[in-house]
Amino acid sequence: MSILCADIGTSSLKTALVNLQGQVLSEARVLFPKTEFNQEGLCASEFGDNPCCLPKLFSGDHWFAALQEATHRLCLKKPEEPIEGICISGNGPTLATTAGEVFLWNHPVAPALSQVIQRELASRQLFSIFLPRLLAFKRLFPAEWNKSEKIISGPEYLIWRLTGRFLTILPEKRFEPAYWSQEALEKLGLESSKLPDFVTPATKAGTLLPEIAKTLGLSDTTPVFCGGPDFTVALIGTNTLEPGKLCDRAGSSEGINLCLASNPSQALHSSGIEGVRVLPSLVPGLFNASVLLPDSGTRFSKVKKATAPHLGYQDFVEALLRNPPLSEAGFQLMEALAVEVKTAYEKLSAIATMTGTKIDSTICTTGGQAKNPAWLRYKSQVVQAAFSITACADAELVGDAVLAYCGLGKFSSIQEGAQALVHQSQVFAPKESI
Repeated sequence: MSILCADIGTSSLKTALVNLQGQVLSEARVLFPKTEFNQEGLCASEFGDNPCCLPKLFSGDHWFAALQEATHRLCLKKPEEPIEGICISGNGPTLATTAGEVFLWNHPVAPALSQVIQRELASRQLFSIFLPRLLAFKRLFPAEWNKSEKIISGPEYLIWRLTGRFLTILPEKRFEPAYWSQEALEKLGLESSKLPDFVTPATKAGTLLPEIAKTLGLSDTTPVFCGGPDFTVALIGTNTLEPGKLCDRAGSSEGINLCLASNPSQALHSSGIEGVRVLPSLVPGLFNASVLLPDSGTRFSKVKKATAPHLGYQDFVEALLRNPPLSEAGFQLMEALAVEVKTAYEKLSAIATMTGTKIDSTICTTGGQAKNPAWLRYKSQVVQAAFSITACADAELVGDAVLAYCGLGKFSSIQEGAQALVHQSQVFAPKESI
């Protein structure tokens, strides 16, 4: 028996069949059509309200088509493997209408509009991840907003397509301010009726609608479980659920995370350390401090494609390390990105010291960069810390499996599930200081 795990990324849908022992039985990745952003046009327009300057909305049909294709591939690879359930996670704060019009988390917003929204939130003392995107979506695309029965995030959109149920996955009750409250919505003139009620990760959303089950080639009794935002599911899939544990979510964007037993916000304020985001952990009573590098993978991908489109990423990194002049820009960017990670690690190490937390000696890595050993070896040398990978480089998928098996009653807690399913497969340790 296995769980069909699906994670909606920025550029692709990643899927896998994962069994109760945490083994990845088969994997499939399906690319989405490329999305182009007219950033220059947005900057030229005061609020981005000129139709030619608006970002082109993505289509949720691409997500569903990718899930169909991935399910077909997975079942071809393991036709004998019964699928016990489906669990879906994805990036955020991405917003979708019921017509499938998607305002991606990285869709650009004109600076003038962003500043207006930030002033509105600050004046009401609202500090949220979702509220700025909700306001921007409503103001940039009022017709799409008004005609949609609900506004849902990426994972919730696919869950709705599969089961017909509207919901919002709240990672843990302390995340509510980072999402929204009834009071906050009223203050900002956002209709609460548009936003589905909160549910917790591992919630069973329902079973596959008959017509959807037929399309996917699965039984209509197959349950669908709630994963959640990809960064929280990655914390599960790397077992970053104990104080001192670290993980590096490293794909198109990157986030270095540290689990803590206490809220470090006051210590951060006193220390003057900037650029650290503090959120609750999925585990009640714990916290997560993170430093975000919003486009590290994207920046490197652009240089590689311009310099050596014929090479794979690992080959390109190895070639740069052997012969930096091959691409001066590429090698300099590689150095810069590694230093950015080092700076982030040093900030989190300082927070660990301030909070009396014994920091783990290894940073568990997940995402596209986890599939590049040459890069991890180089990064470990620059950062002077060990980097590890799990048996599944896209650890979000194992995190989804943990949640689904919790929903099926196989584990009594997320921590128990992560301990059972997450397995370290390789460690890249620095050999000497550089």
